[in-house]
Amino acid sequence: MDGIVIAALAVGFYIAWNIGANDSANAMGTAVGAGVLSFRQATFTIAVFVLLGAYLKGYKVMKTVGKGIVPEGYLTIEMAIIALLAAGVWVTIATIKGLPVSTTQAIVGGVVGVGLAIHAPIRWFTLSKIAAAWVVSPIVAGILAMILYKFYGYLINQMRSLGRIELLYKWLAVLGGSYMAFNFGANEVANATGPLVGAGFLEPRVAGIFGALSLALGSLTFSYAVMYTVGKKITALGPASAFAAQFGSAIAVSLANILGLPVSSSQAIVGGVVGVGIITGEGIDKSTIKDIIFGWVATPTTAIIIALIIFHIFRFAGMT
Repeated sequence: MDGIVIAALAVGFYIAWNIGANDSANAMGTAVGAGVLSFRQATFTIAVFVLLGAYLKGYKVMKTVGKGIVPEGYLTIEMAIIALLAAGVWVTIATIKGLPVSTTQAIVGGVVGVGLAIHAPIRWFTLSKIAAAWVVSPIVAGILAMILYKFYGYLINQMRSLGRIELLYKWLAVLGGSYMAFNFGANEVANATGPLVGAGFLEPRVAGIFGALSLALGSLTFSYAVMYTVGKKITALGPASAFAAQFGSAIAVSLANILGLPVSSSQAIVGGVVGVGIITGEGIDKSTIKDIIFGWVATPTTAIIIALIIFHIFRFAGMT
């Protein structure tokens, strides 16, 4: 097998593993934090539904990431490797610190950095739409989470059996997490595989399977710290608020999937958790939110810088 092929697969695996390690909390962090699912149960559920989402619906966002920011023909396999590697380095650092940063922002920053390095025309209008979606999605998720929490509370008040209420809590939390994991596969797997698809290295459905399996391994091996941040440190969550945060976030990401926009499920779930924290009166840990927002702001800029540095290192070494 050619060395560049091995390198492309290795760096694709690396970024997908990072996504699983950092962003799995977006699908199941609230359910784990509320005590509805164990960590092992959550990661198994993630694996199943991420694979389905990536295989069935991942092609739209892969196209945007791989061909919508830098025009087709400019993104070679070598450039795709640099973009992915730049994103992976930053997300690894954030994951070690337990920060739920946006892998979407990291990979978009990596692609932009590569585009700037090779003097490719950047499609700024597409980039502005992506950036607008990053701002809007957590707001939409928060509003939807508030509405869902109120509706969910109404349903619970109509029930008299404690056993039925507990069963409903568990099934809705699992349903919300599964729905989010499906959207996670449809949207976020593109962050690992979009540049490889754009470079003509992988066919979208094959890329979806490869990315989803790599992501599932990252979720299983290294996602606990960020799950704890999302599920425990932002605000106190019960089963009802966990479901509302999950489902509100999943709907927000679904809307982005329809438009083919690579939004951040990290931002969406944090928006959902903040929304239920406000509506329940539990309050928000402002210091945690500040750390998270700092990560969001720093991520695309840092990824661009890292991509430029890696490009020049590779060029100095005669690899580009």
